[in-house]
Amino acid sequence: MIIWLASYPKSGNTWLRMFLKSYFQKPDGKFELNMRFDDDFKSGGFPDLKILKHLKIDFKRFNEIAKNWEIMQDYINLNNRTNFLKTHNSMCTIGPYKFTTHKNTKGGIYLVRDPRDVLISFSNHLGKNYEATFKLMSSSDGHEEDEEENYEKSLLGSWSDHYNSWKSYKSSKILIIKYEDMVLQNYDTFKKIINYLNEIDNTEVSEEKLNLALKQTDFEELQGLEKKHGFREKLKGKLFFRKGKTGTWKEELPRDLINKIENLFHKEMIELGYL
Repeated sequence: MIIWLASYPKSGNTWLRMFLKSYFQKPDGKFELNMRFDDDFKSGGFPDLKILKHLKIDFKRFNEIAKNWEIMQDYINLNNRTNFLKTHNSMCTIGPYKFTTHKNTKGGIYLVRDPRDVLISFSNHLGKNYEATFKLMSSSDGHEEDEEENYEKSLLGSWSDHYNSWKSYKSSKILIIKYEDMVLQNYDTFKKIINYLNEIDNTEVSEEKLNLALKQTDFEELQGLEKKHGFREKLKGKLFFRKGKTGTWKEELPRDLINKIENLFHKEMIELGYL
């Protein structure tokens, strides 16, 4: 069964996966930033290009990907294990095709971040200016592109579409976590995540593992590892783990763009305490 690690891009998904990788490692294991074949915690991406090709799905046509969401998840779940899958896809339905159902999904952790900070980080990640990035974040038809293979792999929708789609999913319990709480209340927030995994998947709750994982995945530690060894998930920005701060929009975004974001996403930002 699948446990989703879901978010709009640049909202802490990779940080969460690094934390879980550290938490699940054996006592004598060495934490490394890049994925290893012998990692005790493995998280796949969804949709996965290897699976798309293996199942002979025409991934250049997004409707064909959507048509096969459930088939791909059936295939992944053949291993009869808990499968942690990272996704940026919204929890949407296209025609008769649902992104997932209770047949394949055990639960999910959804990460949400202040859209003003998302815009800055996403802009840096894509190598696009703020206006172009805002256009993507405000579009209900916004897609995530695979840069290497040049195809649309995930339907994002707008930032608010994305958040509302996962918040509204009722077939399995979804834990919603704010990025800002990961930064400012890291112990309580990551413990909440482990308690949730204990509830839905019998994950061991260990203070020793929790404290070690928090130490190993402190943002400055991750940034140092990236500078030393590189990080495979980085796109066009200088660093994937760029700042790890909250509220940088106050110094970096022009006022007219702040107003556009706050007006467009007003309801959700009020709900989440960003306004």
